[in-house]
Amino acid sequence: MRLSALQRIDTIPPDTAGKHDDRLFVMFHGYGNDEHEMVRVIEAVYATGPHDEGQAPDAHQPSDSHGSTGNADPHPLTAAPSYLSFRATYDRPYMGGAYWYPDGCGVEERRRECSRVGDAVVELLDSPLFASRKKILVGFSQGGYMSYRIVREHPDVFDAAVLMSPSFQGEETTDLTGFDSSTRFLLLYGADDHTIPQKDQRTARRVLDTTGKLEYREYPGMGHSINHEEIKDIRMFLGL
Repeated sequence: MRLSALQRIDTIPPDTAGKHDDRLFVMFHGYGNDEHEMVRVIEAVYATGPHDEGQAPDAHQPSDSHGSTGNADPHPLTAAPSYLSFRATYDRPYMGGAYWYPDGCGVEERRRECSRVGDAVVELLDSPLFASRKKILVGFSQGGYMSYRIVREHPDVFDAAVLMSPSFQGEETTDLTGFDSSTRFLLLYGADDHTIPQKDQRTARRVLDTTGKLEYREYPGMGHSINHEEIKDIRMFLGL
């Protein structure tokens, strides 16, 4: 397996605690997209401009059922977010983009693929360069499920996980009561998301609620996508 990523890592000078943004976003895109997708999202979250007056920049303009995106509005950043935005491990032939696990694969194959990626990413993060960082997972659709599974298998690495429209198929019997992790979760769905079945959405909310560390948001009129209000809620969750 070979992982590739877009990255932006701003160094934090020594003895400057509390004066610099120490967040590191570790990000995973959705099916059929690429590593640029989550960069657009996190730059929209950090952008200043219309959302300060009740609107958010246009971070996600879907062009297909899997949540492909358009470009974020070019507003200046409040800060320079540090991130690793990974490209999925399987390229789609002919159509472009990539995916983390095949459509229709079984639960064990899906978990196995997530474990391979998660183990490699956590090994990468075990570096003095990232030691003082608050590490935050961000994922959309397949990338949201990937982020959840990484927390399950590495419960002491990440401070928070933002899960946008993940499928939780195969997690119906999961109960995380007593799960020993300080990771906070933000779970987000469109009320009109027909790509992720309602049953899977209810499973995700129930499973994550058993951690006692879940914030949940739902957006009327939104399908399998990301909208302005979602960007604003992510910003609030992060305390920006």
